[in-house]
Amino acid sequence: MIVLLSCCSITQAQNTLVLNGAITVLDGGTAGAPVYLVVNEANPNGITRLAGGGHIHSENQYNFVRWVSGATTGSYVFPFGVGGTATDYIPFTFNKTAGNSNIDMSTWATDIQNNPHPMATNVGAVTNMFGTADSVLFAIDRFWDIQATATADLTFSYLGIENTTSSPLDTVTAQHWNGAAWDPQVGPGNPGVIAGVGTAGPFVGQNTFSPWVLTVKSPCPTASIFYPSNYCETDTGSQAVVHAGDTTGVYSSAPAGLDLDTLTGSIIPSNSTPGTYTVYYTIDSALTCPTFIDSTTVTIFPTVLTNDVAAICEGDSILLGGAFQTIAGVYVDSLSTSNGCDSIVSTTLTINPIDTVPQITSICTGDSILLGGGFQNTAGVYYDTLTNSNGCDSILATTLTIDTAITSTIIDSICQGQIYTLPGGDTTSIAGNYVDTLQATAGCDSIVTTMLSIITPPIIIASVDLDTICPGLVANLSASGGTSYTWNQGLGVGQTHPVSPASTTTYTVVGSDANGCTATDSVTVTVLPGTIANAGTDITVCEGDLVNLTGNTPLVIGKTGLWTTNSIGVITTPTNPLTTVTGLTLGSYYFTWTISNASCPPSSDSVMVTIESCEPSVLIIPNVFTPNGDGQNDFFTIDGVNIIEINCQIFNRWGQHMYAWDNVNGAWDGRTTAGTEVPDGTYFYIIEALGSDGTEYFQKGAFSLIR
Repeated sequence: MIVLLSCCSITQAQNTLVLNGAITVLDGGTAGAPVYLVVNEANPNGITRLAGGGHIHSENQYNFVRWVSGATTGSYVFPFGVGGTATDYIPFTFNKTAGNSNIDMSTWATDIQNNPHPMATNVGAVTNMFGTADSVLFAIDRFWDIQATATADLTFSYLGIENTTSSPLDTVTAQHWNGAAWDPQVGPGNPGVIAGVGTAGPFVGQNTFSPWVLTVKSPCPTASIFYPSNYCETDTGSQAVVHAGDTTGVYSSAPAGLDLDTLTGSIIPSNSTPGTYTVYYTIDSALTCPTFIDSTTVTIFPTVLTNDVAAICEGDSILLGGAFQTIAGVYVDSLSTSNGCDSIVSTTLTINPIDTVPQITSICTGDSILLGGGFQNTAGVYYDTLTNSNGCDSILATTLTIDTAITSTIIDSICQGQIYTLPGGDTTSIAGNYVDTLQATAGCDSIVTTMLSIITPPIIIASVDLDTICPGLVANLSASGGTSYTWNQGLGVGQTHPVSPASTTTYTVVGSDANGCTATDSVTVTVLPGTIANAGTDITVCEGDLVNLTGNTPLVIGKTGLWTTNSIGVITTPTNPLTTVTGLTLGSYYFTWTISNASCPPSSDSVMVTIESCEPSVLIIPNVFTPNGDGQNDFFTIDGVNIIEINCQIFNRWGQHMYAWDNVNGAWDGRTTAGTEVPDGTYFYIIEALGSDGTEYFQKGAFSLIR
């Protein structure tokens, strides 16, 4: 065994390093004084490992093997291993394809959180293990620090016991730290192992070097879908989608209206609204896979319905419904659209008859009128043949009458005091019979007799049950003597109204009877002096803050108010409407403001005062607990100040879910959800919490279970 130890740079140089059972241990390297094992041989055989085996133990970022390769290309195998165990041989292969530089390599194992992280070398130090490089769930517990200016294919080896990822048997890929963040995973990768030695690579054509780590990459499911054609809305039955790939997803569509089976993707066009739809096939995201969505479009063509109208004259014909039609009705012709779907034309046929239009006209005795092709002065029926707007015959049959003077009688009435206009244009407000001689439309005299009567208006009475009230009380108004009523003061229609005026008020009602005649009456409600107590709105303050009470001031001169309470609080000036309260602790309390009145009862109102804690929230997480039943520290629980919501998830070192709770009183007793005790060891938590002050907490970490 060769051991290199130093506080400063130590090198072992030779043209060829031969391993035949020996184990070379590099130790003591630091950032300021790294240790180098230098192989000054550009040939890839500069390190030769014989049948006896052996390896180089680095296990520290600054314990480097420097291979002086120059511009030589080839497969450089770094024979790394762990400790003195010959079987723990984990070689690293740097298959150089271009470049001119040394190759500096170190590797070291880490804990589950991948500590220690690499410090700064040729790029910035590793500051996080986020995303697929998450050191608890995805990253294998080992780092490689590679420094070179070249292009190469990389093949990594690692101990199976270092693979503590959430899916250790999934595909293992590589990730590179660029000085600020982790670059995307490099593939395609190899299946992971949990025993012996695992291999990942080659990862071809890499030319950026600094810290590297191996991460699992489960194959993410995919699928593709399409419909073999579009459809008519008359297509019945289920139409299948063409699907290839994963079958764990579900189907959806947009917009609404497509009859879609969300499990199979089949559609029924005849149950769907015509239109073009996008159909999605969605596979939900998993721990290491994003949500997958494939989509296609399908169109449901509508049956084109065209409504038309046609009209012919009686005795004509028109080609509809495959034949010449002479009878009114609806005729249907079926055609096809360019999409091969039905196009139906529905034509409503009407038959315009030869119109016979009767009309009646009259003339005064001695006059004449042009009818039937001549001037007529004798009563009778006369016919004229015309053309109507439809182009068909229209026969006008006119019945002629000879008028003499026309007499008529009007019987009417008005309410007393109203003005009536007679047919001749004169006005009156007095009952009686009036005769007007008018000229009729045909020019003949028309004598109209109007018989007018006067209706006595109703007697409307307004009343109130309490004509004198105290402030805040109710008086009920009522009216009688009519069939409908309308009040002033904003009360509106109605026979009765409850009122609570702030001051003395007169109310007037207008009543109507069945004839529409109206009358009015009034009533006054007198309000006695007094004040309605108002204690103000409810109050919420922080513990220790001053509480201010704000009551209203009595309106009646010489009257007073008084604050009272059944709480422990001390009222500074009980008779002052604006005062303060001291001595309250956390909780809710009522304070009452009472005002004395002149001839009315006292008025009281209450306000609720709530004292609450306004201290900032604090989250406290333990790092160890001992569930041995001794009554001390038997539970892993989350403590804190003013914490109102907690959600806690517990995992073991393999990423398996052990326990969870979602309330501030939750705790873990060291058992699985099935009730089985878990072994001693390190466990991990993910905590989300909310403080009463609005602070949101998100914590990840580890703790120990010791029985």
